[in-house]
Amino acid sequence: MRRIVIALLAVSLIAIVVTIVGGVRHDYIDYLKQWALVLSGADPWSTNNAYGPLHNVFAWLVPVHPLAPKVATATAFLIANGLLVLRLAQNAGISSTYWTAIGANVLVLVSAFWFGLNDAFVAALILGAVLARLDGRMVLAGLLLGLAALDKYYPALLIPFFAMDARRFEVRLLLSSLGTIAAGMCAAFLIWGGAALEAIIFGVSRDATILSILRPIAVAGRALGIGDVTDLLVRLNGPMVVLVWVGAIWLAWRRSDHWLVAACWGLFAVLLTYKVGNPQFWVAWLALVGALPLFERDDADRLARLALPFAIFLTIFEIGYVVLAPQYYQGRWLWVNDWIGIPAFVLGLAILVPFLRRASRPQP
Repeated sequence: MRRIVIALLAVSLIAIVVTIVGGVRHDYIDYLKQWALVLSGADPWSTNNAYGPLHNVFAWLVPVHPLAPKVATATAFLIANGLLVLRLAQNAGISSTYWTAIGANVLVLVSAFWFGLNDAFVAALILGAVLARLDGRMVLAGLLLGLAALDKYYPALLIPFFAMDARRFEVRLLLSSLGTIAAGMCAAFLIWGGAALEAIIFGVSRDATILSILRPIAVAGRALGIGDVTDLLVRLNGPMVVLVWVGAIWLAWRRSDHWLVAACWGLFAVLLTYKVGNPQFWVAWLALVGALPLFERDDADRLARLALPFAIFLTIFEIGYVVLAPQYYQGRWLWVNDWIGIPAFVLGLAILVPFLRRASRPQP
């Protein structure tokens, strides 16, 4: 165990150096603009800000140094990752699932350290909630999930999955998470008024983006002259995602799924059908996959095995995203933005369908 702690400290030091060397890039450029509005007393959602009120709190680190919020995000992820690794080492061992989903996944490493995206902070809170839930600390788990939802709204979708386990429901976790969200939103309304809701409106009004199956559908529809029809699908994506989410909750309850298994495949189904397919959204899902070996259950191990090809796909995608010139699949690689959603969706179905279909015979 001592060697693992030393290795974690060494790797963490390297990660912090990479975080600083990475500087200001990608969405972090916009973060600084949003935080400047916070510090000036202006509306932080008057730009392309699609984040929750907790994201604004990082603004008070900017006067220390422009990279201070980025380092704080990286540190939070490193702490959560370290706690997960230590728990895995005590239990089943550090398996290939962890390495493929988190430890060696380029999407996670780039998002958390090179880019410094707030999705890494969200993933850290979710991992903390997983470990707290594992130890039976329901109020703490709910608090961490609530904070994650206040940073980026989509983690709120995980709350029902964390609260139910094989048709048992943890009211304390639910109340803790909802209470945290309510307190955070009330504080946001007191400081910024109704501007806090602009992030939700902005998310609903966005066009289909990379990795979403709706992006190639919209592109093909416009090329074939039926753009009105395909664009309507994009505009109605919000209700469709809600239906997928509600259906996943109902199915997880009916299947008596373990809470982490349900959270993992439920979030996957939502992300697979959401029109905004930004790659960093998948960091939270990869964190859940990396935690599956904690429980040494057949269903968790099976889901982890099925999920590994998609985790590898995300790694390969991210390598091209940051390496191919000019960057982010622009220039002559722009076609990737329009069509990568097709293999992503097909590969996603190759995970969900085999896992959710009823077994043809009882397992021994």
